[in-house]
Amino acid sequence: MRSPIQLLMLPLVILASHTAVLGAQLQTTHADPRAEIGTPVSVRWNRLVPKFADESAARRREIRKAAVASGDSAALRRLAETPQPMLARVYAMLSVAQYAAATSARDNRSASADAAIASASAAALADQYTAVRPSIAQELARDLEQARMRGGADAATAGQRLGEDAARLVTAWAPPPFILAAPFKGTIPTGPGMWYSAANIPPIGIFVAQSRAWLLDSNSQFRPKPPPAFDSPEFKAALDEVRRVARGRTPEQTAIAQRWNSVDPSARWNEIASDALIRHHMSDINAVRVLALLNVAALDAVVACFEAKYHYWTIRPSQADTTLVLADSLSLPNFPSYPSAHACGGGAFEGVLSHFFPQERAQFAQIAEEAAMSRLYGGIHYRFDDDVGLALGRNVARWAVEREKRGALNAWRTSGEAPKP
Repeated sequence: MRSPIQLLMLPLVILASHTAVLGAQLQTTHADPRAEIGTPVSVRWNRLVPKFADESAARRREIRKAAVASGDSAALRRLAETPQPMLARVYAMLSVAQYAAATSARDNRSASADAAIASASAAALADQYTAVRPSIAQELARDLEQARMRGGADAATAGQRLGEDAARLVTAWAPPPFILAAPFKGTIPTGPGMWYSAANIPPIGIFVAQSRAWLLDSNSQFRPKPPPAFDSPEFKAALDEVRRVARGRTPEQTAIAQRWNSVDPSARWNEIASDALIRHHMSDINAVRVLALLNVAALDAVVACFEAKYHYWTIRPSQADTTLVLADSLSLPNFPSYPSAHACGGGAFEGVLSHFFPQERAQFAQIAEEAAMSRLYGGIHYRFDDDVGLALGRNVARWAVEREKRGALNAWRTSGEAPKP
């Protein structure tokens, strides 16, 4: 039987903390983000995120250990009140700040675009990873020195100021962080086919469904049609499929389930996007557009996904059949099943990347399908959760692309918010 702590674990698409193995897993091929000649500055900072996330997590463990040893309850309370930022939002904040800096630098020829993008990146990340600001400052110093060598001190200084200002405005304009585990005071629907929370544990992520999205007109804008009725042949067939997979799970299916459960999908997708940007020799001004749309669309897809989850409250397969065994190392997320968050995010990532790299559409679709099916292989979701989640994410991606064409990601310029001091 799984412990309450295991039952609290969220699917990695909305993971609020970061594992120490993430950097090593993602940097097997790209061990040093500075190693590739010609890498856009935006991509370099994108690839630094796992490093800073791991350093931040390690620093938090040190602080917690010291606080426990000394009995410092105030320090422990501060840690609890300031959790490790959700990785998907880190990428979104970073890439939109880069987008803002790059578009501002394009309008200001006296400023170094590289310095602007690097400074905006550092400011956005320092705002979220306060414990590792010295490491962030060190990376920024390297980029500013290179900007001075290429374009002169005045252009680098102007770019730095421009990037810092853009990042402050974006931070003020952006939707606030998700509240994943806030106290839930509502009523959980009951009855056949309705999801139920783990004993003595409140539903997780219900406030994600109510969070402000980046580009959607409403969180229910792409709400899918209802899932198959609990007593319908369609539902029974879907549950039977999960049973068959669980009983005859192959080593390959187990590996796929574990692979997409072991690393935050947003980190994996950003690495895939970074590879594509380098492979296609994208300039920084184009790279920031891809990364911003990629991460904002994915985050909005998660919001829309959770809105649907808590609209339908669909029972999990292993709740519908309590004999069903999950794949090794997987735990049951404590929120409803329909649709799959892995699939929603994957569909959004696939949709944006396919828009910019249509010649690789089939490869991106294959990756998204694997990410979605990993949850069925793990015993976490039905196939209809996955299929509908992918469709929802693709719809959000198309919407985001069209909204960006009309200037939606430049709303920070006219939001009326003043830069933070």
